[in-house]
Amino acid sequence: MSHLWYNVTMEFSRYNKKFDYSFTFGSYPTIELIKNRPTSVIKIITHSKLSGSNGFEIIHRLAGENKIKLNQNDRLIQKISIKDNCFVAGVFKKYTMSLDGQSNHIVLVNPKDSGNLGTIARSMLAFNFSDLAIITPAVDIFKPETIRASMGAIFSLNIQLFESFKKYKEFFPERNLYAFQTTGSENLSKIEFAKPASLVFGNESSGLEELEKGFKTRVKIPQSDKVDSLNLAVSVGIALNNVYSKGL
Repeated sequence: MSHLWYNVTMEFSRYNKKFDYSFTFGSYPTIELIKNRPTSVIKIITHSKLSGSNGFEIIHRLAGENKIKLNQNDRLIQKISIKDNCFVAGVFKKYTMSLDGQSNHIVLVNPKDSGNLGTIARSMLAFNFSDLAIITPAVDIFKPETIRASMGAIFSLNIQLFESFKKYKEFFPERNLYAFQTTGSENLSKIEFAKPASLVFGNESSGLEELEKGFKTRVKIPQSDKVDSLNLAVSVGIALNNVYSKGL
């Protein structure tokens, strides 16, 4: 059952990181929100143009099953939406999560881009990773652009924030750490990963140079010399696929 933190008739404003609530925009992310975090949902706001669509039928059914308030409000959708042609928004209470210490982790050090983070979240699900550690400062995991880029995959992951990589290691001391760097000495294709593995990636600009001394295994993704480096989300996706193909 949905928790009633707010009067469901209250007005909402366009997203601000300081708010204790956030939004999904679009049918698919909203469906994933209801399926995976139903107790965090405050309410679902629909546009009159959504009525009769397949997405509306699914959302209406899921909302009913979870006793979640549906409210049609074209004006409010337009007010809070991050893009045109948005016909449904989910309003949800922000929540905290904890990582599974026995599972494999992706560790992102100071990621800056919402699109990259969302894409990484979706790739993690595709390759059976459920635990994401983020070293702050970092992009807001609840920013609607992040959620939209993930197509709602964010709601299926355990995501925990740490103020430093040192804190992460203190929290999870018995990990097999693999640092992914363009200057890495070990070829990804030859690595035999050991569980529980932590695949560690730097941000879009500075990489992991400052943390280099803390890793025994530094992994390089082989590539041509026609580009300097790969996009962060692409690098993580390649690594995830490699680990998945090895059955870890």
